[in-house]
Amino acid sequence: MKIRTTGTRAALMGAALAFAGATGVGAQQQVGFATTASASGWYSFYASLAQMMNAESDVMNVSVIETGGAADSQMMVHANQAEMGIANFLALPAMRDGTAEYEGRGNEAMRAIAVLSATPNMLTVHTGSGIEAIADLDGRRINPGGLGTATEAVTMAILDMLEITPDWQQAGMSDAADFFRDRRIDGFFKTSGAIDQPDSLIEELQATIDLQVVSFTPEQAEMIEQSGLALTFEVPADVYANQPEPVIAKGLAYGFFSRSDAITEQMAYDMATAVFEAGDGMTAIYPGGNPPDVLALTLSSSTIPLHAGVVRYFVENGHEVPEHLIPDEYEG
Repeated sequence: MKIRTTGTRAALMGAALAFAGATGVGAQQQVGFATTASASGWYSFYASLAQMMNAESDVMNVSVIETGGAADSQMMVHANQAEMGIANFLALPAMRDGTAEYEGRGNEAMRAIAVLSATPNMLTVHTGSGIEAIADLDGRRINPGGLGTATEAVTMAILDMLEITPDWQQAGMSDAADFFRDRRIDGFFKTSGAIDQPDSLIEELQATIDLQVVSFTPEQAEMIEQSGLALTFEVPADVYANQPEPVIAKGLAYGFFSRSDAITEQMAYDMATAVFEAGDGMTAIYPGGNPPDVLALTLSSSTIPLHAGVVRYFVENGHEVPEHLIPDEYEG
């Protein structure tokens, strides 16, 4: 695992020592924020987000740590090697509860701060193809997602779980789009960058092709959630052509989390204030410049309890927090 910080190793060690010794009045706690590789467009986003959180608080100083990505970051926070980190929220319940590959190594102190992006996998088919539901995919020529991607693997695993057997047409997304144009396939799964905004490839195709997106049923969504293979999201009506009603899509959610023993309630409250009240500031730093409603996304998509400070922020600002997201230590 490759890990670097924006400073030297000595500086990082010094920050860790400062965190351990920051007990004096007015001292700022140092918070190591494990993020992603510096080559990623998301690295600069998280660096800017750290600056925004620091500007909102006089009790903490957040320093960005470069890692290989969410998998590395999650492990660092889980192992108490960083106070905070980015995460694929699908992975967090097993890490908290000590199940699956984390058997016997659970960390019940893990707490969500914010969900910042949701990536639904949209099933797009030709209008008039006779595919109106996921069950109609049996025997149909379907691309499960880009060749070698997580979308492809998860799509095939979920359809197998649902005992639905398409005639899988595995190909890269560029080729799949060409096959769809030529009607060599009936449909394809494509990961979108947001719940409430259309995917650019699907948007391009619908300009010249009569297409529609297809929904999982609520019962299928429950099975998917219980399987741990993916999360599910409700995509609002009219995001795509020929979509008069909301559709349910599978996918993933990403954001950042901490531990209840790593940052204080006030620190988490300040983080929540910075993130959820960023307004144009969030638009300015968000990759692509079109962020989702991160407040609503956090309340709807977090897979672990929120930090008590985040709950306090929501309650004080009149937002209803689902019971399963309220941690035991919250005293409001």
